[in-house]
Amino acid sequence: MNPNRVVAVLTPLVFAPLAGAVTAWLAEHFPGFQVDPDQLQAIFIAGALIALAPAAQWLHGWQKYEARQAESAKASIVAEQAAPQAIADAEPGAAAELEDLAAFDELDDLDDLDQLDELDDLAEDEELAGIGS
Repeated sequence: MNPNRVVAVLTPLVFAPLAGAVTAWLAEHFPGFQVDPDQLQAIFIAGALIALAPAAQWLHGWQKYEARQAESAKASIVAEQAAPQAIADAEPGAAAELEDLAAFDELDDLDDLDQLDELDDLAEDEELAGIGS
């Protein structure tokens, strides 16, 4: 179960009444407070409302988080779908260059000097080939 659903369900059923009960108990039993028994209900309601504010703030923040996650997922899907089309629309020589860049992106460990040297040599060969033509 998602945390936002737990907060949405448990706040009015558990947290708010518990906060109201604790507030009313403290008002009645805390030394130095003189509270009329008629005011305990108002104190209970105030304590319950105090618990509702953080829950509402949590739910609002969680909805913003879910919206950002959905936007990020949508952007990655669009980017993945656009990449093959960009390769198909590119010039024939550009497709090889894009594949070389994709190979560089697939490197898991940049400390692997052999693979980096191969990519360096490949880049130099491409640059030198472009100079002569």
